[in-house]
Amino acid sequence: MDKLYNNPWFVKAISFLIALLLFAVVNFDNPNNQPGGIPVVTNGSYTIPEVPLNVYYNEDELAITEIVEHVQVNLRGPQNVLTYFQIARPSYDVFVDLRNLEPGTHHVNVQYRNFPSELTVNIVPDTIRVTIEEKRTISLPVEIDLINKAEIPEGYTVGTPIVNPVNVEITAAESIIQHVAFVKGFVDIKDVNKTVEKGIPVKVYDQQGNELAIDVSPSVVDVKIPVTSPNKDVPLKITRIGELPEGLSIRSIVTDPKEVTIFGPRDVIDGISHLEGVEVNLSTITENTVLEIDLPVPPGVEKVSPSTVKIIVEVDIEETLEIEEIPVEVIGLSERMDAEFSNPNHKIISLIVKGSPAAIDRIQKDDVKVYIDLNELAVGEHLVPIQVSGPQNISFDLPFDEIEIIISEVLSIEEEIETNATDEFNENNDELTET
Repeated sequence: MDKLYNNPWFVKAISFLIALLLFAVVNFDNPNNQPGGIPVVTNGSYTIPEVPLNVYYNEDELAITEIVEHVQVNLRGPQNVLTYFQIARPSYDVFVDLRNLEPGTHHVNVQYRNFPSELTVNIVPDTIRVTIEEKRTISLPVEIDLINKAEIPEGYTVGTPIVNPVNVEITAAESIIQHVAFVKGFVDIKDVNKTVEKGIPVKVYDQQGNELAIDVSPSVVDVKIPVTSPNKDVPLKITRIGELPEGLSIRSIVTDPKEVTIFGPRDVIDGISHLEGVEVNLSTITENTVLEIDLPVPPGVEKVSPSTVKIIVEVDIEETLEIEEIPVEVIGLSERMDAEFSNPNHKIISLIVKGSPAAIDRIQKDDVKVYIDLNELAVGEHLVPIQVSGPQNISFDLPFDEIEIIISEVLSIEEEIETNATDEFNENNDELTET
């Protein structure tokens, strides 16, 4: 059965039978009432309002600025033909042909075709006024209006929109082109915290800001709106791991660039003074070397720019120099605490300085600081590591690594008097007990 319904000849036959049935029912009088039983066909009329008027003209070079868009079609003729027309709805055409007309205003006849030949066709109006103008094309830049620009997150900045293509072309009748003032696209950037890239429809406006219904090519442009998070420049902290091969020393280690830019929320980047995590393995350096290092992105930071830096390492032969009689400073000692060297000779030490010839020539005794840090150490004896600070690219050899320190509590005058009195009382009691 499905195959039968899908057969086009079957569908045509059914359609013909239905049309024939309607023809018989609607258009024929009762044959018993007609002499000789011959049916009589009656006439009728049918009106089609608001029929679209097709216009044929040179669309590439001309524009129609005045014309009616719809007409009324009145049909009259045999009722059976009218009925069939209403049911079958054949493809007809109501039109004006302007292809042989020059620019200007004309009165032209409305034409029609493909109506049944048995019907009389009347078009209202049958003559219309049309105005034809030459087309003109202009090119205008697209302006981007940012909506809700004041409502982006605090600290973020919006850059200049980048439009591709920069210009669009507008083609229309000369009288319409004269009213074109500018072309715009609109982007809502409320709560935006990153760069926006999207396609934006463009609209054409006159000098008063009224939108004009004109075709634009292209009708959609690509827009990129840079949105930059809060940022600041910070230096790099290079961590050296390993040791150079024997006989070599560091002449210099510099980065290119010297500073990088970190981006992120203001409360995050404000707490960062430098970028850590940049390591140079000295054990792999045997000559002047340029390293390209990927930079780490600290927690909470959105990005680091640039993402990589060059580290230029210059080496030289190693020279040594002995610096004598450097005092050992004591730092970090708590209040009311006193520190004493178990070995008084350790208050002053000598050490060996290693570095490039240029660094050795520049170094002075005052450039080197030797110290021990007693921070958070309690009363008692302690072995404290010796620490040395000095110019960059210099290393130090110490005669020993630790110093023994005795930490004691310093008493106030009142506490000392009370302690002495207690000691004296205890001594007297001991003497009485012995007697």
